[in-house]
Amino acid sequence: MSNNKEGLEKYRWDLVNCERCSMCKWVHPWSVKNKKTAKICPSNQMYKFDAYSAQGRFDLARALLEGEIEITDKVLEVIYTCTLCGGCDVTCKFTRDMEPLEIFHELRKYVVKEGKGPLPGHMPAVESIQKNDNPWQQPKTRRGNWARKLKVKDITKEKAEVLYFAGCTYSYNADLQKVAQATLRVLQKAGVDVGILGNKERCCASPALKVGVEDTFKEIASDNIKTFNELGVKTVITSCSGCYGIFQGHYPELGERNYEVYQAMQYLDKLLKEGKLEFKNRIDMKVTWHDPCHLGRGGEPQDLWEGTRIKWGLSDPPRRRNYGSKGVYDEPRNVLKAIPGIELVEMDRIREFSWCCGAGGGVRSAYPEFAMFSARERIEEAKATGAEAIVSSCPWCESNLSDAIKADGNKIKMLSLVELVEQAL
Repeated sequence: MSNNKEGLEKYRWDLVNCERCSMCKWVHPWSVKNKKTAKICPSNQMYKFDAYSAQGRFDLARALLEGEIEITDKVLEVIYTCTLCGGCDVTCKFTRDMEPLEIFHELRKYVVKEGKGPLPGHMPAVESIQKNDNPWQQPKTRRGNWARKLKVKDITKEKAEVLYFAGCTYSYNADLQKVAQATLRVLQKAGVDVGILGNKERCCASPALKVGVEDTFKEIASDNIKTFNELGVKTVITSCSGCYGIFQGHYPELGERNYEVYQAMQYLDKLLKEGKLEFKNRIDMKVTWHDPCHLGRGGEPQDLWEGTRIKWGLSDPPRRRNYGSKGVYDEPRNVLKAIPGIELVEMDRIREFSWCCGAGGGVRSAYPEFAMFSARERIEEAKATGAEAIVSSCPWCESNLSDAIKADGNKIKMLSLVELVEQAL
């Protein structure tokens, strides 16, 4: 057996014992609100064939493991037309207790080791991360420009208790820099002792890991952990749900962390409860909240388990399973509900059963039509609530949903939650 298959071999029991129950395609039956919104897998909804579901990808992974098939263009398409949203991972836990998301990561690592992945559409971002520390092919020297008109500590020169990590997209995207700027202003207004890394901030490397380029991820992630520890900060706050998910879910495997990580909405909820922020302005608006996958399902603390499957598939040592229900769901809703005049109405698929915006897992760069398909389904779900705006806190969700709204001329708005927070203060 090729050493490149060791990662898949670890999951042989799952691959062989999947019962093809199809639960991976659907919202848990007890939580289905409407037949139109009963599905949870965007890939299966788009492509219709079983191969584009978790159980179909299990078949593909087993066949690769056994040497029954080769890595063809179609196999690569099946592997990479998945947003890694984790919806199937949650619903599988209710029936067979398997690990679809971990297996999909291993599939991508395998095709990269075999020299077949990632896809051409992913390469500009991967090469830019390796060269420029960001996926947007922008020079390192412009990373801190988003904050050039703000008075804020350079944490490499001046101590601060809190590091604000803007993330690549909020740093470079001209339409989204306002999110990082607003977050920093709100933190400073609450009296938080905060600083930034400016041009020395590096990508969290999540985009590299998501397409299977593990070496790049490990190198950058390990360096980030070392930097954060050496700064002596107590807290790292990020507005990017992608950064948050990777900080919480994958960084702990690479080294001890001497700091706590918060997504910005978690921290603002904390500041509100401590009385350090107070909303004074009314915003009369009906909104619906979109749960980012990396903040919700992907924001649940992970069990760094090392072990094996034994008889009947039992885990040795016992493993705590992730049902996705302990992600960051309440905090952003608490913030929204605290704003005077805001009426929060919920979509059918929320919290651990939320529908993905379609941008994750390298899909937006390699399969933009699929990304747009998933976004359009989410927008229709949001419109059915009667909301005037979709509110979220993730640059990928905000970009993808916003693009789909504009493409179809929809009236519903796409807003970042921190925009409403700053208006209400």
